[in-house]
Amino acid sequence: MTTSPQLRASNVTISYNGALDIVSDLDFDVPQGQITSIIGPNGCGKSTLLRAMSRLMKPRLGSVLLDGQAIHQHSTREVAKMLGMLSQQLELPEMVTVEDLVRRGRYPHRSMWQPPGHDDQVAVDRAMLLAGVTDLRSRSVDELSGGQRQRAWIAMVLAQDTPMLLLDEPTTYLDIAHSREVLELAKRLNREDEKTVVMVLHDLNDAVRYSDHIVVMKDGEIVERGGPQEIANAELIRNVFGVECDIVKDANGWFCIPRSKNASIRNTTGGESDAVASESLTVGYGRVPVLKSVSVTFPDGKLSAVVGPNACGKSTLVKTIARLLKSSEGSTSVHGRPIFEGSHRDFAQRVGLLSQGAAIPTDIRVQELVMSGRFPYQRWYRQWSNEDQGEVDKALQSTHTEEFRWRSVATLSGGQRQRAWLAMALAQQTPVLMLDEPTTFLDIGHQIELLDLVSEMNCRSGLTAVMVLHDLSLACRYADYMVAMKDGRVAAAGAPEQIVSESMVREVFGVDCSVVTDEQTGRPLILPLGTANSLQARPADDASSTGAARNGSVNRTLKEPVG
Repeated sequence: MTTSPQLRASNVTISYNGALDIVSDLDFDVPQGQITSIIGPNGCGKSTLLRAMSRLMKPRLGSVLLDGQAIHQHSTREVAKMLGMLSQQLELPEMVTVEDLVRRGRYPHRSMWQPPGHDDQVAVDRAMLLAGVTDLRSRSVDELSGGQRQRAWIAMVLAQDTPMLLLDEPTTYLDIAHSREVLELAKRLNREDEKTVVMVLHDLNDAVRYSDHIVVMKDGEIVERGGPQEIANAELIRNVFGVECDIVKDANGWFCIPRSKNASIRNTTGGESDAVASESLTVGYGRVPVLKSVSVTFPDGKLSAVVGPNACGKSTLVKTIARLLKSSEGSTSVHGRPIFEGSHRDFAQRVGLLSQGAAIPTDIRVQELVMSGRFPYQRWYRQWSNEDQGEVDKALQSTHTEEFRWRSVATLSGGQRQRAWLAMALAQQTPVLMLDEPTTFLDIGHQIELLDLVSEMNCRSGLTAVMVLHDLSLACRYADYMVAMKDGRVAAAGAPEQIVSESMVREVFGVDCSVVTDEQTGRPLILPLGTANSLQARPADDASSTGAARNGSVNRTLKEPVG
């Protein structure tokens, strides 16, 4: 195995277009032979730092050193043989098969006109096997689900066969089973192949469970670094992410349970009728059916969550309801009206959509993006009004994107961009809102904030929201109604406390876990296998660093496992 290179950021300051500094005077030595996770709130500079350390950006001040030499003095090919980089929000190639995409990872090992050899094919086959995409090798990448696509990109990086892996949000779009597989794979590559791994992660529990070393960033600086046990600290999490949490312990280490500020707020009205009703839907791409005779309803004035493994049809269902896809069989209605009745403008006043992986408009500012949410209300005789501007301002304020109002969307972090898209959907002011993985790229603080906002809107105005979510515990906490899907069909539907159990999670996701009842919310809480058997608060002698006054209530807020 090739010795892992030495990678160091020395007094780096990084900005976009020489304007606002995203990372300021930062020093960071990548621990060789270890798994290091970088965590922190959206916009703190995590991805920017990783891009600079992979030679995709040049620091405004300071330098990134690779084996003691400025990284930009190395050729692109030399760097690509030492560092494999999985970027966030990669541009999707058109009409490229999974195998062709993965084969691109072999480019650093071949001369320009050299065809792929036997060693290249062996590396490609192994990478696809490790990433679990061998059965997708002939599929076009643009036909894949978000999770399948993410695994295809991971396979491309693995085919590069570098001694160091830099992974920016590797579990994005992945369900709980595939997320665990990817993190276990990173651990295996580190332990068995001795690869150095650096990951940007939003899930604090994944960082704690799979890292040897954790770096915490805030406002462009490193504010803490250390081992998992040092970082599993309620006070640190509150100061960095602005969210309260309980810290519990299992046989594998510490586990963070974030707490909503509005845990007690529930909309007790609505639900007497259906806002959305789909009957016998069959929908696919080309000749491949994704939804197979699906019949499902979502109650009016309630929050609904759609959960399930990657490629089960969640996003396809949302796109069909939002009139972006046509079913080959079946029908869908919203408040009793068929979705294809009326104009696009009329439908856009009834149903709003936050899509998964929406394309970034070229050189558009956040204010302009959010303003586009008001287009359904514009007429040749009614141009932009004070009411329109008021809705835009309110949406920006609600999503805390006011400070980015005049920034280009392309310069935002993934989480900031996601909030800007949400602001656009909120400005549309529709009675039904479809949210396809709204928490993607968001740190835990902003995830709670976003879902609290949707919950508040539901309570205040009776908004009907249908959300595709990968985090089962968050889905259980916020949803009044849940639909679990598998293999293009509905596997279970009902209130979370009625349908979520260890057997359901095992059957739908193929994951063993413990399901307990959280007395603070009365909802199911999904914990890694073994957690419920040994839950305990952090000892009181650690109170100074963990906020043990809160942690002491953990045992009283969790009941026994739910079958």
